[in-house]
Amino acid sequence: MQQVVQELVVLVIVMAVGAVFGRRGLLDEKCTGYLNGVVMKIAFPALILASMDKDFTTELLRNSLGLVVISACCFGAVIVFLEIWRKLSKRPEKELGMLQFLVIFGNTAFMGYPVISAIYGDTGVFYASMFNLMHNFVCFSYGLMLLKRDRKTSAKQLFGNVGFIATVIGFLIFIIPGTLPYVIHRPLEWVGNLTIPICLLIVGAKLGRAKPRDLVRPASIWMTSLIRLVAFPAVLLAVLGALHLNEYWIAIPTIIFGTPVALTAAAFAAEYGNDEYTVGKAVALSNLLAVVTIPIVVSAVMMVLGK
Repeated sequence: MQQVVQELVVLVIVMAVGAVFGRRGLLDEKCTGYLNGVVMKIAFPALILASMDKDFTTELLRNSLGLVVISACCFGAVIVFLEIWRKLSKRPEKELGMLQFLVIFGNTAFMGYPVISAIYGDTGVFYASMFNLMHNFVCFSYGLMLLKRDRKTSAKQLFGNVGFIATVIGFLIFIIPGTLPYVIHRPLEWVGNLTIPICLLIVGAKLGRAKPRDLVRPASIWMTSLIRLVAFPAVLLAVLGALHLNEYWIAIPTIIFGTPVALTAAAFAAEYGNDEYTVGKAVALSNLLAVVTIPIVVSAVMMVLGK
Protein backbone atom coordinates (compact mmCIF):
# COMPACT_ATOMS: atom_id res chain seq x y z
CA MET A 1 0.00 0.00 0.00
CA GLN A 2 2.99 2.26 0.47
CA GLN A 3 3.58 1.95 -3.27
CA VAL A 4 0.00 3.03 -3.98
CA VAL A 5 0.41 6.12 -1.80
CA GLN A 6 3.70 6.96 -3.51
CA GLU A 7 2.07 6.72 -6.94
CA LEU A 8 -0.73 9.01 -5.77
CA VAL A 9 1.77 11.57 -4.47
CA VAL A 10 3.52 11.52 -7.85
CA LEU A 11 0.17 12.05 -9.57
CA VAL A 12 -0.69 15.02 -7.34
CA ILE A 13 2.73 16.65 -7.77
CA VAL A 14 2.58 16.54 -11.58
CA MET A 15 -1.01 17.85 -11.58
CA ALA A 16 0.10 20.63 -9.23
CA VAL A 17 2.84 21.60 -11.68
CA GLY A 18 0.23 21.73 -14.42
CA ALA A 19 -2.03 23.87 -12.20
CA VAL A 20 0.75 26.40 -11.52
CA PHE A 21 1.64 26.82 -15.18
CA GLY A 22 -2.03 26.80 -16.16
CA ARG A 23 -2.67 29.78 -13.85
CA ARG A 24 0.36 31.57 -15.27
CA GLY A 25 -0.84 31.09 -18.82
CA LEU A 26 2.02 28.90 -20.05
CA LEU A 27 -0.33 25.92 -20.37
CA ASP A 28 -3.23 27.85 -21.87
CA GLU A 29 -6.14 26.40 -23.85
CA LYS A 30 -4.23 26.53 -27.13
CA CYS A 31 -1.23 24.71 -25.66
CA THR A 32 -3.30 22.01 -23.93
CA GLY A 33 -5.19 21.53 -27.21
CA TYR A 34 -1.94 20.73 -28.99
CA LEU A 35 -0.92 18.41 -26.14
CA ASN A 36 -4.26 16.58 -26.43
CA GLY A 37 -3.43 15.89 -30.06
CA VAL A 38 0.00 14.55 -29.11
CA VAL A 39 -1.58 12.15 -26.59
CA MET A 40 -4.40 10.92 -28.81
CA LYS A 41 -2.51 10.55 -32.08
CA ILE A 42 1.08 9.76 -31.02
CA ALA A 43 1.83 8.95 -27.38
CA PHE A 44 -1.14 6.74 -26.40
CA PRO A 45 -0.95 4.55 -29.57
CA ALA A 46 2.80 4.14 -28.97
CA LEU A 47 2.10 3.12 -25.36
CA ILE A 48 -0.34 0.46 -26.55
CA LEU A 49 2.17 -1.00 -29.02
CA ALA A 50 5.02 -1.05 -26.49
CA SER A 51 2.89 -2.67 -23.78
CA MET A 52 1.86 -5.53 -26.08
CA ASP A 53 5.42 -6.36 -27.18
CA LYS A 54 5.78 -9.39 -24.88
CA ASP A 55 7.02 -12.95 -25.23
CA PHE A 56 5.16 -15.74 -23.46
CA THR A 57 5.22 -19.35 -22.24
CA THR A 58 2.40 -21.91 -22.42
CA GLU A 59 1.28 -21.10 -18.86
CA LEU A 60 1.37 -17.38 -19.56
CA LEU A 61 -0.68 -17.91 -22.71
CA ARG A 62 -3.30 -20.04 -20.91
CA ASN A 63 -3.76 -17.57 -18.06
CA SER A 64 -3.69 -14.66 -20.51
CA LEU A 65 -6.41 -16.12 -22.71
CA GLY A 66 -8.54 -16.74 -19.62
CA LEU A 67 -8.11 -13.13 -18.56
CA VAL A 68 -9.00 -11.89 -22.05
CA VAL A 69 -12.24 -13.91 -21.91
CA ILE A 70 -13.05 -12.60 -18.42
CA SER A 71 -12.26 -9.06 -19.57
CA ALA A 72 -14.59 -9.43 -22.57
CA CYS A 73 -17.38 -10.66 -20.28
CA CYS A 74 -16.79 -7.80 -17.82
CA PHE A 75 -16.85 -5.11 -20.47
CA GLY A 76 -19.85 -6.74 -22.12
CA ALA A 77 -21.76 -6.64 -18.82
CA VAL A 78 -20.77 -3.01 -18.18
CA ILE A 79 -21.86 -1.99 -21.69
CA VAL A 80 -25.26 -3.62 -21.10
CA PHE A 81 -25.51 -1.71 -17.81
CA LEU A 82 -24.60 1.56 -19.55
CA GLU A 83 -27.16 1.01 -22.31
CA ILE A 84 -29.90 0.33 -19.74
CA TRP A 85 -28.83 3.50 -17.94
CA ARG A 86 -29.05 5.41 -21.22
CA LYS A 87 -32.61 4.25 -21.85
CA LEU A 88 -33.73 5.14 -18.32
CA SER A 89 -31.83 8.43 -17.96
CA LYS A 90 -33.32 11.82 -18.79
CA ARG A 91 -29.91 13.50 -19.08
CA PRO A 92 -28.91 15.08 -22.41
CA GLU A 93 -27.23 12.55 -24.71
CA LYS A 94 -23.90 14.40 -24.72
CA GLU A 95 -23.69 14.69 -20.93
CA LEU A 96 -24.79 11.09 -20.44
CA GLY A 97 -22.22 9.79 -22.91
CA MET A 98 -19.47 11.65 -21.05
CA LEU A 99 -20.54 10.20 -17.68
CA GLN A 100 -20.73 6.70 -19.17
CA PHE A 101 -17.19 7.11 -20.52
CA LEU A 102 -15.98 8.05 -17.02
CA VAL A 103 -17.62 4.94 -15.58
CA ILE A 104 -16.29 2.36 -18.03
CA PHE A 105 -12.62 3.39 -18.40
CA GLY A 106 -10.20 3.35 -15.48
CA ASN A 107 -6.70 4.49 -14.60
CA THR A 108 -5.40 0.96 -15.02
CA ALA A 109 -1.77 1.67 -15.87
CA PHE A 110 -0.95 4.32 -13.29
CA MET A 111 -2.92 2.94 -10.32
CA GLY A 112 -3.73 -0.68 -11.22
CA TYR A 113 -0.36 -1.93 -12.47
CA PRO A 114 1.69 -0.76 -9.44
CA VAL A 115 -0.69 -2.55 -7.06
CA ILE A 116 -0.62 -5.75 -9.11
CA SER A 117 3.16 -5.49 -9.43
CA ALA A 118 3.47 -5.28 -5.64
CA ILE A 119 1.47 -8.50 -5.30
CA TYR A 120 2.56 -10.63 -8.29
CA GLY A 121 5.65 -8.89 -9.72
CA ASP A 122 6.36 -8.68 -13.46
CA THR A 123 4.16 -11.70 -14.19
CA GLY A 124 1.19 -9.92 -12.68
CA VAL A 125 1.86 -6.79 -14.74
CA PHE A 126 1.98 -8.91 -17.89
CA TYR A 127 -1.37 -10.51 -17.02
CA ALA A 128 -2.81 -7.08 -16.25
CA SER A 129 -1.73 -5.82 -19.68
CA MET A 130 -3.48 -8.80 -21.28
CA PHE A 131 -6.65 -8.16 -19.31
CA ASN A 132 -6.36 -4.52 -20.37
CA LEU A 133 -6.30 -5.47 -24.06
CA MET A 134 -10.10 -5.42 -24.19
CA HIS A 135 -10.04 -2.04 -22.44
CA ASN A 136 -8.15 -0.58 -25.42
CA PHE A 137 -10.45 -2.18 -28.01
CA VAL A 138 -13.56 -0.89 -26.24
CA CYS A 139 -12.04 2.53 -25.55
CA PHE A 140 -11.33 3.30 -29.20
CA SER A 141 -14.65 1.93 -30.47
CA TYR A 142 -17.56 2.01 -28.01
CA GLY A 143 -15.81 4.72 -25.98
CA LEU A 144 -15.66 7.07 -28.94
CA MET A 145 -19.31 6.34 -29.66
CA LEU A 146 -20.17 7.46 -26.12
CA LEU A 147 -18.36 10.76 -26.61
CA LYS A 148 -20.20 11.31 -29.89
CA ARG A 149 -23.69 10.46 -28.63
CA ASP A 150 -25.12 13.67 -30.06
CA ARG A 151 -23.57 13.10 -33.51
CA LYS A 152 -23.66 10.41 -36.15
CA THR A 153 -20.54 8.26 -36.17
CA SER A 154 -19.36 6.19 -39.11
CA ALA A 155 -17.64 2.82 -38.88
CA LYS A 156 -14.51 4.45 -40.27
CA GLN A 157 -14.45 6.95 -37.39
CA LEU A 158 -14.88 4.18 -34.82
CA PHE A 159 -12.51 1.58 -36.22
CA GLY A 160 -10.25 3.63 -38.49
CA ASN A 161 -8.79 5.87 -35.78
CA VAL A 162 -5.13 5.54 -34.86
CA GLY A 163 -5.83 4.21 -31.36
CA PHE A 164 -7.96 1.29 -32.53
CA ILE A 165 -5.49 0.46 -35.30
CA ALA A 166 -2.64 0.49 -32.75
CA THR A 167 -4.61 -1.91 -30.54
CA VAL A 168 -5.13 -4.36 -33.41
CA ILE A 169 -1.45 -4.18 -34.41
CA GLY A 170 -0.45 -4.58 -30.75
CA PHE A 171 -2.49 -7.77 -30.47
CA LEU A 172 -0.83 -9.14 -33.61
CA ILE A 173 2.57 -8.29 -32.14
CA PHE A 174 1.65 -10.27 -29.03
CA ILE A 175 0.44 -13.43 -30.76
CA ILE A 176 3.39 -13.57 -33.19
CA PRO A 177 6.33 -15.42 -31.56
CA GLY A 178 9.24 -13.25 -30.48
CA THR A 179 9.43 -9.54 -29.74
CA LEU A 180 10.19 -6.38 -31.68
CA PRO A 181 13.84 -5.36 -32.23
CA TYR A 182 15.20 -3.09 -29.52
CA VAL A 183 15.59 -0.17 -31.94
CA ILE A 184 11.83 -0.32 -32.59
CA HIS A 185 10.58 -1.20 -29.10
CA ARG A 186 12.62 1.43 -27.27
CA PRO A 187 11.37 4.45 -29.28
CA LEU A 188 7.78 3.22 -28.86
CA GLU A 189 8.38 2.89 -25.13
CA TRP A 190 9.91 6.37 -24.84
CA VAL A 191 7.11 8.04 -26.75
CA GLY A 192 4.44 5.98 -24.98
CA ASN A 193 5.79 7.01 -21.59
CA LEU A 194 4.83 10.61 -22.43
CA THR A 195 1.13 9.73 -22.16
CA ILE A 196 0.59 9.84 -18.40
CA PRO A 197 2.67 12.95 -17.55
CA ILE A 198 1.13 14.96 -20.40
CA CYS A 199 -2.38 13.94 -19.31
CA LEU A 200 -1.61 14.95 -15.73
CA LEU A 201 -0.27 18.34 -16.85
CA ILE A 202 -3.40 18.92 -18.95
CA VAL A 203 -5.75 18.04 -16.08
CA GLY A 204 -3.72 20.18 -13.66
CA ALA A 205 -3.72 23.16 -16.03
CA LYS A 206 -7.50 23.05 -16.40
CA LEU A 207 -8.08 22.63 -12.65
CA GLY A 208 -5.61 25.42 -11.88
CA ARG A 209 -7.97 27.92 -13.45
CA ALA A 210 -10.93 26.71 -11.36
CA LYS A 211 -12.26 27.93 -8.02
CA PRO A 212 -11.53 25.45 -5.16
CA ARG A 213 -15.21 25.07 -4.21
CA ASP A 214 -16.07 24.02 -7.76
CA LEU A 215 -13.64 21.09 -7.81
CA VAL A 216 -16.11 18.68 -6.13
CA ARG A 217 -19.13 19.68 -8.21
CA PRO A 218 -21.39 18.47 -9.80
CA ALA A 219 -22.64 15.49 -7.80
CA SER A 220 -22.40 13.29 -10.89
CA ILE A 221 -18.59 13.12 -10.59
CA TRP A 222 -19.02 11.52 -7.16
CA MET A 223 -21.42 9.00 -8.66
CA THR A 224 -19.00 7.97 -11.42
CA SER A 225 -16.15 7.68 -8.91
CA LEU A 226 -18.12 5.49 -6.49
CA ILE A 227 -19.33 3.18 -9.26
CA ARG A 228 -15.74 2.57 -10.37
CA LEU A 229 -14.10 2.46 -6.96
CA VAL A 230 -16.73 0.59 -4.93
CA ALA A 231 -19.52 -1.01 -6.97
CA PHE A 232 -17.45 -2.61 -9.74
CA PRO A 233 -14.86 -4.36 -7.52
CA ALA A 234 -17.53 -5.48 -5.04
CA VAL A 235 -19.63 -7.16 -7.73
CA LEU A 236 -16.64 -8.68 -9.51
CA LEU A 237 -15.10 -10.09 -6.36
CA ALA A 238 -18.40 -11.68 -5.35
CA VAL A 239 -19.01 -13.22 -8.80
CA LEU A 240 -15.47 -14.40 -9.56
CA GLY A 241 -14.94 -15.65 -6.02
CA ALA A 242 -18.16 -17.68 -6.22
CA LEU A 243 -16.88 -19.33 -9.42
CA HIS A 244 -13.72 -20.52 -7.58
CA LEU A 245 -11.37 -19.39 -10.35
CA ASN A 246 -7.60 -19.30 -9.94
CA GLU A 247 -6.17 -16.36 -8.04
CA TYR A 248 -4.97 -14.45 -11.11
CA TRP A 249 -8.45 -14.63 -12.63
CA ILE A 250 -9.98 -13.26 -9.43
CA ALA A 251 -7.44 -10.68 -8.24
CA ILE A 252 -6.46 -8.97 -11.48
CA PRO A 253 -9.97 -8.22 -12.84
CA THR A 254 -11.13 -7.00 -9.43
CA ILE A 255 -8.19 -4.67 -8.93
CA ILE A 256 -8.27 -3.37 -12.52
CA PHE A 257 -12.00 -2.59 -12.32
CA GLY A 258 -11.46 -0.95 -8.93
CA THR A 259 -9.15 1.73 -10.32
CA PRO A 260 -10.23 5.40 -10.56
CA VAL A 261 -11.28 7.29 -13.67
CA ALA A 262 -8.74 7.14 -16.53
CA LEU A 263 -6.18 9.95 -16.66
CA THR A 264 -6.63 10.05 -20.44
CA ALA A 265 -10.36 10.85 -20.08
CA ALA A 266 -9.78 14.61 -20.24
CA ALA A 267 -7.74 14.24 -23.43
CA PHE A 268 -10.53 12.18 -25.01
CA ALA A 269 -13.14 14.72 -23.90
CA ALA A 270 -11.21 17.61 -25.41
CA GLU A 271 -10.47 15.74 -28.63
CA TYR A 272 -14.15 14.92 -29.23
CA GLY A 273 -15.82 18.14 -28.09
CA ASN A 274 -17.01 17.21 -24.60
CA ASP A 275 -16.82 19.06 -21.28
CA GLU A 276 -13.16 18.46 -20.47
CA TYR A 277 -13.38 20.77 -17.43
CA THR A 278 -15.93 18.53 -15.66
CA VAL A 279 -14.04 15.43 -16.80
CA GLY A 280 -10.83 16.87 -15.33
CA LYS A 281 -12.56 17.33 -11.98
CA ALA A 282 -13.85 13.75 -12.12
CA VAL A 283 -10.32 12.49 -12.84
CA ALA A 284 -8.84 14.40 -9.90
CA LEU A 285 -11.59 13.46 -7.42
CA SER A 286 -11.65 9.79 -8.37
CA ASN A 287 -7.88 9.38 -8.15
CA LEU A 288 -7.77 11.08 -4.75
CA LEU A 289 -10.55 8.86 -3.38
CA ALA A 290 -8.64 5.82 -4.66
CA VAL A 291 -6.01 6.17 -1.94
CA VAL A 292 -8.71 5.03 0.50
CA THR A 293 -10.64 2.55 -1.64
CA ILE A 294 -7.81 0.61 -3.32
CA PRO A 295 -6.28 -0.67 -0.04
CA ILE A 296 -9.76 -1.83 0.99
CA VAL A 297 -10.28 -3.61 -2.34
CA VAL A 298 -6.87 -5.32 -2.12
CA SER A 299 -7.55 -6.41 1.47
CA ALA A 300 -10.91 -7.88 0.42
CA VAL A 301 -9.26 -9.74 -2.49
CA MET A 302 -6.60 -11.22 -0.21
CA MET A 303 -9.29 -12.28 2.25
CA VAL A 304 -11.26 -14.09 -0.47
CA LEU A 305 -8.06 -15.78 -1.68
CA GLY A 306 -7.22 -16.83 1.86
CA LYS A 307 -3.96 -14.88 2.03
